[in-house]
Amino acid sequence: MSFNNTATEPQAITAARFMVQFDGMRPAYFSELTGITTEVEPTEYIAAGARDGRIVHTKQFGKTKPPTVTLRRGVDGDASIWAWHEMVRSGTAVARMTGSLILQDANGKTKAHYRMADAWPSRIEVGNLRAGASEVVLETVTFVCGSIQLVQGGNGLL
Repeated sequence: MSFNNTATEPQAITAARFMVQFDGMRPAYFSELTGITTEVEPTEYIAAGARDGRIVHTKQFGKTKPPTVTLRRGVDGDASIWAWHEMVRSGTAVARMTGSLILQDANGKTKAHYRMADAWPSRIEVGNLRAGASEVVLETVTFVCGSIQLVQGGNGLL
């Protein structure tokens, strides 16, 4: 196997803003992506060898956890995600939506695109409040997804 160092090698992605859009809702813009988390728990498997009876310990794929995406933004008066979260809290079945998470540079050019299926806002936290202060009030939203996929070369929205 050979490795060449060419100018076309992948480079680290930088993003100035993060946009999400779900099932026809208008886009929501965030200033911080706290994280995209997807996990498969390892499970220990212990067996005895058939011929020699030696104990063999291995790690196998275990239970998968639903992917999560956590974003933060300044509160801007748009209550659509809050209303969506209220649908989730009331158990409304149609609260699961499909959407896109777009990482954009300062010029609005797409740097990465993730597709989230069966997503819903599981947690909203509003903070950074202090009487008499001039800091921006921050809203942190965590989305739980049925699945999340990196879209290769894709930059389209719903």
